[in-house]
Amino acid sequence: MHKVRRRRQMAVVRELWQTRDRIAQRRDISPGKVLSDAAIVEAALALPADAPALAALNGFGPRAGRRQLEQWQAAVDRARALSEAQLPQPGQPVTGPPPPRAWADKDPVAAARLSAARAGVSALAERLNMPQENLITPDTVRRVCWEPPQPAGPESVAAALAGYGARPWQVEQVTPVLVAALASDGSDGSDGSDGSDGSEVV
Repeated sequence: MHKVRRRRQMAVVRELWQTRDRIAQRRDISPGKVLSDAAIVEAALALPADAPALAALNGFGPRAGRRQLEQWQAAVDRARALSEAQLPQPGQPVTGPPPPRAWADKDPVAAARLSAARAGVSALAERLNMPQENLITPDTVRRVCWEPPQPAGPESVAAALAGYGARPWQVEQVTPVLVAALASDGSDGSDGSDGSDGSEVV
């Protein structure tokens, strides 16, 4: 997002982001599998005038079907049609945690929690024989680890997961894993290997 400076471009990011979230929720998959963040930024910088122009950008190539391209282009068109007063204001606060690679510098304790959470979610997903992103979205794990509820007990963690949109069965499965991870100080199995191997998954 640091490349996106103009308000019209920010509006494109917002429209694509919200469209991606709706599609991901409907298909019950992680947003990153619907459209990458890098592709959203590409479209915001290019402001494509039509679907063929959009298809020429990285992330929107031949793998995207015509219907998908039309959905993304419609989002771009909505942003292009906004009045100046409707455009996002620069300097609006960014919500959510920073990129995981920055956690070790910004908050080493949170980084340890995230490492433990990744290991726990990965092990649980393997036991359940399902993809990690189906068990719980990576964004939800990051948000809970970055700003955990206080105290971080089963009830508060379950409430936090539900607040981020986790389904009841996901809350039931993942809550014990995250309660354990939030109690981690980085000394129990958080040797950094999991963070480097799975950083793009959770």
